[in-house]
Amino acid sequence: MVDKIYVISCSQDLASMGVSRIRTAVAGLEETTLALDWSDSKLVPVVASEKLAFTVGETKIINIRPIQVPAYSMVVQSFYGVNGAGHLLCIGAFQFKPFSEDRIAEVAMLQSRLKSSVLPGDLLGQVIVVPGSRR
Repeated sequence: MVDKIYVISCSQDLASMGVSRIRTAVAGLEETTLALDWSDSKLVPVVASEKLAFTVGETKIINIRPIQVPAYSMVVQSFYGVNGAGHLLCIGAFQFKPFSEDRIAEVAMLQSRLKSSVLPGDLLGQVIVVPGSRR
């Protein structure tokens, strides 16, 4: 028997509905052997597409310019070229898609170090998209 794996929604809109999170059981998430092609990797800037105000230490989800993530690709955070006001924690989408499908990252989670605003066009960080295939 395989234990169930659950995806946890990260939408901030849930709080307005009185719900802290949504857990959804998903199938097909098992250990997978990949072949990664580092020679064809892309360094991609994570750029804000909306204005959002932050207080010190606050973590929020912010809309970003879409980033294409092909099926079986690995996304690795670069710690060079970041936003000096905060820390990029992750990128993704509100709709879960398995690793085996093409994905589009359209939101990022940012934790602020300062009381400041992020404006459209601000660099939040950079990621490396490494193409891969199932082996």
